[in-house]
Amino acid sequence: MPSPQRIIEMQKFYQSSKKPIYMAHPRAKYYLVPYAIGLTLSVSASLYYTGRAVFGIKDKK
Repeated sequence: MPSPQRIIEMQKFYQSSKKPIYMAHPRAKYYLVPYAIGLTLSVSASLYYTGRAVFGIKDKK
């Protein structure tokens, strides 16, 4: 279990930050940038192939 002193220290850190809670941590960009890239690529690919299916476009063999 984390020490109570560490919990209070982290609470003060997050409450004093002017950034949104998900960006407050110093390593947040290292977690969020790859997540955003992966999410964008997967949604884009899904929409691309959904559009092809709706219009009946087949791959050339």
